[in-house]
Amino acid sequence: MKDTEVDNVFSGLNAMAECVLATARSKGWHTKPATLEELPRYLMNLHAEISELWEAWRRGTLGNMSDHAELCLSQFEEELADILIRALDLGAMFGLDLEHAVRSKDSYNGQRAYRHGGKLA
Repeated sequence: MKDTEVDNVFSGLNAMAECVLATARSKGWHTKPATLEELPRYLMNLHAEISELWEAWRRGTLGNMSDHAELCLSQFEEELADILIRALDLGAMFGLDLEHAVRSKDSYNGQRAYRHGGKLA
């Protein structure tokens, strides 16, 4: 992709994060400013969502519909969305420029050697 195309792909990520944060606040979460002392709790919530995706894989239910029928999502889609929402929420709480961070990290990853370090996964 050209640099301008990449910029367009990542534009809006900060707005998404702010939207997710606003939804969380409207439901009673994040009533106080985020602090690094509370970071472990936020990370465990993110980890819990990852674990829910892992458990769906272990049960063999990734392709099954979500328990929330009105979503019209597979369990895979729902849990991956939850992971993304938690990550965006975390970034917004701490005022991070996620567009810049993801763009920079993706660019860096594009420069790395094929399977850098001989890793299998």
